[in-house]
Amino acid sequence: MPTKVTMPKLGESVAEGTLGRWLKKEGDLVELDEPLVEVVTDKISTELPSPVSGRLVKILVQQDQTVKVGTEIAQIEEMAGASAAAPARARVPAAAPAANAPVSNAASASVPAAAPAARPANTNGQRQRISPLARRMAQEYQLDLERIPGTGEGGRVRKEDILAFIARRAAAPAAVAAPAPVPAAAPAAPAAPYIPGADEEVLPVSPIRRAIAEHMVRSKHTSPHATTMVEVDMTNIARWIERNKDEFKRREGYSITFVPFVMKATVEALKEVPTMNASWVNDQIILKRRIHLGVAVSTDAGLMVPVVHDADTLNITGLARAVSDLATRARSNKLTLQDMQGSTFTVNNPGVFGTIISVPIINQPHAGILSMDAVVKRPVVIEDNAIAIRSMMFMSLSFDHRINDGLGAARFLGIIKRRLESYGSEINVY
Repeated sequence: MPTKVTMPKLGESVAEGTLGRWLKKEGDLVELDEPLVEVVTDKISTELPSPVSGRLVKILVQQDQTVKVGTEIAQIEEMAGASAAAPARARVPAAAPAANAPVSNAASASVPAAAPAARPANTNGQRQRISPLARRMAQEYQLDLERIPGTGEGGRVRKEDILAFIARRAAAPAAVAAPAPVPAAAPAAPAAPYIPGADEEVLPVSPIRRAIAEHMVRSKHTSPHATTMVEVDMTNIARWIERNKDEFKRREGYSITFVPFVMKATVEALKEVPTMNASWVNDQIILKRRIHLGVAVSTDAGLMVPVVHDADTLNITGLARAVSDLATRARSNKLTLQDMQGSTFTVNNPGVFGTIISVPIINQPHAGILSMDAVVKRPVVIEDNAIAIRSMMFMSLSFDHRINDGLGAARFLGIIKRRLESYGSEINVY
């Protein structure tokens, strides 16, 4: 009898996943723990390894399909003499620990704090079934889940139901005194596919690209974004890096960049302006007692935001080591679920690609996101009206205007600027 391959449970709150690219095709031979298919959830993308050695005889779920945990997605026929079935190992990340997690760290980099459990549905007296992603989307859009019919198995409310409800609400007349309950009906029909012209090409949208798109749209809809910027003189740091980069890499095994210096300054600013280390949840401001910095990393699959936990306990070298490790594992698809959870603020570095000024979108449910652009040499006016060539960098802060006003945002950026400009010619990074 063929061995069943099922959708794994990638975390305590993850009830479903989307299949990305199949790495094997029907008829291929596979080894134990050899990657079979990419699995994408709203939290992480990972490779699912084969539980046995044998031949992949049947693929039951195709690319881009979303199925619940435990669903059979493929069958493998074990070959004579092949090793016995074994549980999936390193490539399937373990669920992040939850029992000892502090209340202040309930939110993750891209997942707001879970809404209260749904009340019993009025239609059948049973507790409403809701996917974790649908629950988080409903909270971000401030929707009443009892008014949203579920089209999943057993009436489960899924992401598609939330999007369909939002589309229906947007199409409804603006002036309605008391909205009538939405009847339990099938969601609105999807829009007709776009037919490209002779000089156009339709590019396929990967599951990760789709997840990023949906999160960015939700973020702009959820938070009233405002942005402020400062210019920072990075000359002393730039000179120190130039003098010490070779010795640092020889000693530590990875390169030193401007990123850990900015992260260290950001940690200090978050301590002085705690409302930047916060989230807006159910009309309340929730301050986070611990500082977990999300760091945007560009990969071939798309942008990922792994987390440096307790960043305030690390020195500059420790931050550089953590960023190097996370970036390396992100680009080799070896991040765990825990690596992606729990961030309280995000630092973005588009400057590595040569950008001069950037306006980032907030990584929900954070209060803000800091963007550091390229360090560029240019003439500036210094003391006594002298003109000198300095290494300058623009930094921008996009912030949730529900939580902070312009004064707090300017103070936050000012602290980071002063911290970075306070370094002398000798810097202790240990």
